[in-house]
Amino acid sequence: MKQVLLCDFDGTIVTTDTCEFLLDTFVKEDWRTFNTFLERGEITLEECTRKQLYMLNISEETALKTLEKVTSFRPHFTELVDLCDAKGICFVVVSGGLDFVIKHFLRIKDLEKRVHVYSATSRITGDGIELSFPKLVDCTSLDFKEDLVKQYNEQGFRTIYVGDGLSDFNAVGRADFLFVIKDSKLAELCKRENIPHREITDFQEVIKSLNDAPSPSSR
Repeated sequence: MKQVLLCDFDGTIVTTDTCEFLLDTFVKEDWRTFNTFLERGEITLEECTRKQLYMLNISEETALKTLEKVTSFRPHFTELVDLCDAKGICFVVVSGGLDFVIKHFLRIKDLEKRVHVYSATSRITGDGIELSFPKLVDCTSLDFKEDLVKQYNEQGFRTIYVGDGLSDFNAVGRADFLFVIKDSKLAELCKRENIPHREITDFQEVIKSLNDAPSPSSR
């Protein structure tokens, strides 16, 4: 059986939520209100993120220089990518964040060509940052992250998901196996909704689990 590891970026691959940091730093308006609307189900993930990041009127250079000072990778991320390469597990970064930020930090680790990135495409305008999200394949999907998990499931993949936030919530119930960052918003939601998951603080824990698990093809 083919396997795919779908991994969120902000707060998961990197310990900082880069979008939230930029919004906190450069936006004076109450951008967090949209998170409340999202949690209530009043708007979609795509609508929430579009509205928030359109409030962010900065250049790509300013964003990256600001984030380089505060952003660090969760330990053992490169080793996890190495293991996925060795085991033939497709590694996909699935994120509602800024594509140019994700690609910049992957380049720092020399990993940009070794993982796939599935995210919105951003365009910096004179008023804010416009986002264009991947089109849903299944029109019943609640957001593009859930839609991607569905696509891999339908193609016969064993899906492993790693995440930390509200933006991952609709996707995780579709995954075959779920890792959640300890004490995160997603951990809280999974406990509340009785969604089976394993809490982690470090990618070493994911590596150990993948090494210990029998190959799906051998079952």
